[in-house]
Amino acid sequence: MRLVRAGAAVVVLCLAACSKASSPRAVQSPSTVLSSSPSTATEQVMARFTAAGLAIGTYNEFLAGHDPNPPLGMTGVYAGATWHDGTLQRPAGDTALGFEDGGTVELFTTQTDREARQKAFASLPANGGTVVGRGPYLMLLSPLLAPGVAARYTQALPAS
Repeated sequence: MRLVRAGAAVVVLCLAACSKASSPRAVQSPSTVLSSSPSTATEQVMARFTAAGLAIGTYNEFLAGHDPNPPLGMTGVYAGATWHDGTLQRPAGDTALGFEDGGTVELFTTQTDREARQKAFASLPANGGTVVGRGPYLMLLSPLLAPGVAARYTQALPAS
């Protein structure tokens, strides 16, 4: 029982860290950026989501040298972003974006690293969001997204 409670506490801490971590770089949606081509892996994923017709608003990008989840002990292992989906209510004021505002995607160096990180989400409650692992990508989608929208994000997530 203690192990189950400890595991649940770790998941809660992970979600808290994932959902409201500050990020070093706020980026306009790819449709409003002047650059004609995405320059980082995260920008490429956001551009892919936008090209699929998903309502990507502002997103916060974090680079491999900045891990917003230090309790996980994976500093510098992955890069990614948290975004606001335009079908959901915008976060209030200067509230940091969290996965519940749309989603978060993380890009790992290897699929093995992604699988290790994904194990932290294995004990999420049924209403904790949609977890998708594909190749080196790990995506956590807001439980507030309509099922059809979540399916479109899943389809648009790159395989490698």
